[in-house]
Amino acid sequence: MAFTPKACSLFLVVLLGVCIQLNGAQHVPGARCKCPGTIMHTQEIIDDFEIIEKTHYCDTTEIIVTLAEDGARRCLNPAGRKAMFFVNCWNRINKDDKQKKRCLKRKAE
Repeated sequence: MAFTPKACSLFLVVLLGVCIQLNGAQHVPGARCKCPGTIMHTQEIIDDFEIIEKTHYCDTTEIIVTLAEDGARRCLNPAGRKAMFFVNCWNRINKDDKQKKRCLKRKAE
């Protein structure tokens, strides 16, 4: 049973269309966020923080803090007071990594 080149081309185009549809159907908003869950506040001393802006992969701003005691990383809820403090300070220093320590020295209670 031989296929004509036209039939093979048509089959490949249909197969490509199906693959594209399946790939698009698997997109789940927020599925590629680094923070699967968040906390509102931490009493522990924070050694560092990272602000990750919204992207097309993750629809929320993520605030990840590194704890001084054990280096563990925790995700703060963007609506929390401490998270808002870090976002405001980050914007105030014009998102300059060299000045991040200024935000950590301030009291974020």
